[in-house]
Amino acid sequence: MVFIINPALAASDTTTVSAPAIESTPYDLSAEKVMMDNFLILGVLFFIFYFVLIKPQQKRVRQHQEMVKSLKKGDKIITSGGLIGAIIKFEGDDIVVLEISQGVRVRVAKSAISEVADDKIAGGEGANDN
Repeated sequence: MVFIINPALAASDTTTVSAPAIESTPYDLSAEKVMMDNFLILGVLFFIFYFVLIKPQQKRVRQHQEMVKSLKKGDKIITSGGLIGAIIKFEGDDIVVLEISQGVRVRVAKSAISEVADDKIAGGEGANDN
């Protein structure tokens, strides 16, 4: 290879500099090696997502299912819609009747119950009694 260092010297004298020899790669870049490296990276990413996203979500779902199974008559609860009330009765496997105020009863799906309320939050017999 010929490289011209200075264009002014190009007319009178050309200076050549030899290019350094290209060294061979330190490892084999075969298709199998590249594919195995890609699978390794995908595997590491899967484990990171599993322990950061999937496993904690499964734990929250399991805790919610256990909380819903342990509900009983008289429990004070908060729904995902923000209603606070006491469980009056159960209708089938997935419906709960709440009393949110004296004489005001609402039917709510069990899956909509977000948590069992403390007595401090629910307060007294009816949730919204004045």
